[in-house]
Amino acid sequence: MINVLIVDDEKPARDELEFLLKNIPEVSISGIAEGGYETIALVEHSKPDLVFLDIKMPEMNGFEVAEKLYQNDSPPGIIFTTAYDQFAIKAFEINALDYILKPFSSERLEKSIERFLSQKQREKDTDLSSIRTLLENIKLQDSSPKHITIPQGEHFKPILIDDITAISADGRDVSIKTVNGEYHYSKSITLMDELLDSEIFFRCHRGYIININHIKKIDIWFNNTYQLEMAGVSEKIPVSRSYISKFREIMAIK
Repeated sequence: MINVLIVDDEKPARDELEFLLKNIPEVSISGIAEGGYETIALVEHSKPDLVFLDIKMPEMNGFEVAEKLYQNDSPPGIIFTTAYDQFAIKAFEINALDYILKPFSSERLEKSIERFLSQKQREKDTDLSSIRTLLENIKLQDSSPKHITIPQGEHFKPILIDDITAISADGRDVSIKTVNGEYHYSKSITLMDELLDSEIFFRCHRGYIININHIKKIDIWFNNTYQLEMAGVSEKIPVSRSYISKFREIMAIK
């Protein structure tokens, strides 16, 4: 029996993975964690054989957590779970490691379990070297998820990232404005800024992130700042003075 720890900061992903793993006879779930520090503590306490570890987490990313775990005398196996696209994953894959692309499938999980069993005697030094390589690669080839899935009552609403026009702070949460409507999400605007692709999304104000592909018009405002008219957004969004230089550079405003 393989004792497994599930790690993901998103509850829908944790629940889905738990449900699918419970249907694999060789697997026993020893714990579930939401973040890096909790994971390190649980591994020390419960000594799982295998950790399904999310890559994109706010306090510590999965590669940083894995590096910490592989400093133990008897580290668990690591299988990364990620929303990165297939191209990015190929850049990260190392022989000693495995990954599962979200959304999960039973077949892919079973293959990962089989791979873990076949490599159970991996050398610790090889794993640590691989993790360090991954840490360097992710800095150079980071990729963002294609969807955000938002809990809505008893169901979940998947939102295509490209459809997001703007995000505004709403207390500790955010309001996500899309071409199809507006949604409340219990995440901070800082976390959203870290999650989204910086080539497309720009933090134009401490309370706003905009998708530059959905800018309809740029109005000159006072003190050489701007207000933006965004597709599907009724109010104009300010570009504060702190972000003006970067915004002018991105939009090639001379």
